[in-house]
Amino acid sequence: MNKIIPVVMAFDSRILLGAAITIKSIIDNANENTIYDFRILHSDISEKNQKNLNKLIQETPHKLKFHYINPKRFEGAPRNKGSWTEIVYYRLLIPEILTEYDKAIYTDVDVFVKEDLSEIYNTDIEDYEYAAVPTCKTAIIRQYNPKRFFPENKNELNYASGFILFNNKLMRREKMVDKFFGTIRSFGNRLVFFDMDTLHLTCHKIKELPLKYCVFETIYEYTDFTKASEYKYLTTVYSDEEIRAAKNKPAIIHYAGKMKKPWQRKWNPWYYKEYLQKIPKELRKFTFRDIRKIIFSKI
Repeated sequence: MNKIIPVVMAFDSRILLGAAITIKSIIDNANENTIYDFRILHSDISEKNQKNLNKLIQETPHKLKFHYINPKRFEGAPRNKGSWTEIVYYRLLIPEILTEYDKAIYTDVDVFVKEDLSEIYNTDIEDYEYAAVPTCKTAIIRQYNPKRFFPENKNELNYASGFILFNNKLMRREKMVDKFFGTIRSFGNRLVFFDMDTLHLTCHKIKELPLKYCVFETIYEYTDFTKASEYKYLTTVYSDEEIRAAKNKPAIIHYAGKMKKPWQRKWNPWYYKEYLQKIPKELRKFTFRDIRKIIFSKI
């Protein structure tokens, strides 16, 4: 029996190349009986590029659908002038948009997926609002990044927001989308990591996912992972043995941190170069912003 798994992403026309590689990596690592229902939350992807992205699922059993989000819905919410526009908040709308699913996976598009996602989708989160990967003890944030510390955050652990298993059913029942907007209004410019801070300040029933679902590229690529900047945070939650196990067999490699995004630097690992050739040529295009970052990249 085929299992349909909803996978939600939120991105704009500046990140089509990265998104295409993420989607392709998910498809290529799907089990025979896994069918992905990809949902794209966006505000500016043209019909032409929607057709180009649909080429990724041609001759496969997978599905892909686009949901337009009006940016004005997050008018007044804090954001920056770079990559973190209002689109980082779109993931908070998943329980409201995917009404036909009790659960849904959200993933950022600066990731490479190396395993089928059926096992993680089948995680029991009946009593939890969502599940995500812990990255550090919340208390340690006061020491390393005091601007990001919220005394109002009562969660013992800090969780990555780049890969989330949402309990849509429970969130709808608890009207969590309304609560997210309430948090945004209440905390305003105090929000630094916009979506992540909103989730931490609103949700208190969070299940831990294994570290292998958020292996930072520095941890994965560095021969000595203790030299990675993320290491000091991770050691507040994990032993070296646990970090090494995730490094050696990651389910998801997350391109966050010091090494920047693969499509915006000179050097890329062999597997990423391989996937650049696997995606449709129409999506194999670098924006002016990408080219500028590549020129000035030190990696």
